[in-house]
Amino acid sequence: MGFITARTFNGKLSELSKVPCFKYLIAGRDKALFTSQEAPEDDPNCGVEMLKEATVGKKQVLFIGITCGLSAPYVGGQLQHCLDNLDVFTPVVLGFNPTNLARNNAIEKWDTTFLQVVNKMEEMKAISKVFILNPVVGPEPITGSSRMKSGSATKILLETIFAGATLSALSVDRPWQTESFLRCYQVVCNELYTKENMKKVAQIVELAGTSLKSNGSIYYAGENTLGIMGMIDASECPPTYGASLSDVRGFLDGGYKSFRNNDGDLSYLGVHFQISFDNMVKDILPFVKPNDLVIYLSRDGKVDEKMTNCLCKKALISFASNSHTRISTDVEVQISLPKENLASLIGEKAVHQFSMLFEEISAKWICNAITTGAHIMKGKVFQNIMVDLKVSNNKLFHRAVGIIKRFSGLSTEQSRDYLLQSIYGTDSMSEEIKNRPISSHIETATPLSQVVPRALLSAILLCSISESQELLDKEPVIQRVISRTLSGEQK
Repeated sequence: MGFITARTFNGKLSELSKVPCFKYLIAGRDKALFTSQEAPEDDPNCGVEMLKEATVGKKQVLFIGITCGLSAPYVGGQLQHCLDNLDVFTPVVLGFNPTNLARNNAIEKWDTTFLQVVNKMEEMKAISKVFILNPVVGPEPITGSSRMKSGSATKILLETIFAGATLSALSVDRPWQTESFLRCYQVVCNELYTKENMKKVAQIVELAGTSLKSNGSIYYAGENTLGIMGMIDASECPPTYGASLSDVRGFLDGGYKSFRNNDGDLSYLGVHFQISFDNMVKDILPFVKPNDLVIYLSRDGKVDEKMTNCLCKKALISFASNSHTRISTDVEVQISLPKENLASLIGEKAVHQFSMLFEEISAKWICNAITTGAHIMKGKVFQNIMVDLKVSNNKLFHRAVGIIKRFSGLSTEQSRDYLLQSIYGTDSMSEEIKNRPISSHIETATPLSQVVPRALLSAILLCSISESQELLDKEPVIQRVISRTLSGEQK
């Protein structure tokens, strides 16, 4: 969300012949826009060094650290650096937990916790330019999946802040209050979630779930920022649902030239970093299977003919008014922005200037629904818990332990032992392995599949790791095997 916000408002400044001033930072640099980069996420010192690098020579910096659960060590280190240098930095932490629920776990390579940083910000905000922006937006529909409610709230808040700030900086009259801009998103949400639209989205969810259940893939193909929203949605699936990098992929018209990321063309890193339509036409479309699904994201409903030459299911999400589908699809969702209602809140000029923001959030909500529903159909969720998440950072390591504890009834220490047994593939844990730092466990676990389900079944049945793997091999739908195990059907 930080990346696309910086991209959007730098573009706005450039359109007005102003010098772009937005920068985004992400743990693991731009590789993390595609795949989880576990080591930098848990390294506060890395965060500080990247912040210093991005602000060399700057005398006044507004820093917004985005961490939905108030937990990321990478962001914690940056906030601490800002607090130590308030003559240059104005620090803002953006998250969606009460401050007392900020993570208080010890962090490797750091002498403080995130909670202690937030407490310091609480103390200082009355006398300094220090801000805590933490509205509680309610529980996520899938526990811990902050890409949905929290991800959307992040986008909405950043855009509301910078839409007004950009115009103010340009000495342009702003004919609306901040609350009015926020209300625009509610209006768009109400318009999107009509019975007819949701009926069609449900049809795409069904197609997507059928694809994943039959070992097929979902491919987003989109233009400009709509394509980027598809790419963001795809990038979130591996850590959230234990998906492979090939299960859901995104492609962008114009590739990296349109992407406009810090590090430029990353296609040399491998096939999963090759994102252009040309890559899709050459490497994907000739080999798609009938059980694959291609989802086109288009503002005007038009799709390049070379992108439609494939023998698989197809869906189109568009914002064209009174359009007729230009291609043969199985489902089309045609979204109409309520421009008159929006204009009554912020004026026609602002609607014209920022309409793409409302299109993007609509596309995000639909894409999130599609891949969430598809992974639920594949059995990756049990009782609203992500039971096949990747153990790819400190936060997810502790979450995995909590999931095992919740369903097995064992202690935290016992649950941790079962998780380690699954990570290392052994039923006999040496003290040397147990005493390794969490970062070492994460490094071993990240490339592995089914770590949490394997540990969970072993903990419930008090069986060996190999026996739990045999159960998973017999029943690939993880939700089913866990359900049967808890009900006592599995022996």
